[in-house]
Amino acid sequence: MNDEERELDLMVAELETENRMMRARNERLERELTVERNERKRMQDALERILAISRMAVWDGQPKRTPEVGPKERECND
Repeated sequence: MNDEERELDLMVAELETENRMMRARNERLERELTVERNERKRMQDALERILAISRMAVWDGQPKRTPEVGPKERECND
């Protein structure tokens, strides 16, 4: 094996190592992307539920009012 072949072998080995590292990084990024997509979908579903509840709480363009809570007259315990 001459010097040129040795250099080519070293270069191939370096490129294979770099390729393995890039594949590993790509797999990690794909997993992270899947997690982020799932989180985005979960947040989107939650926002849709919040909007649906908000729409139900509005009647004729005005928020529904609830009657006063508690007794209408105050009791005096003197």
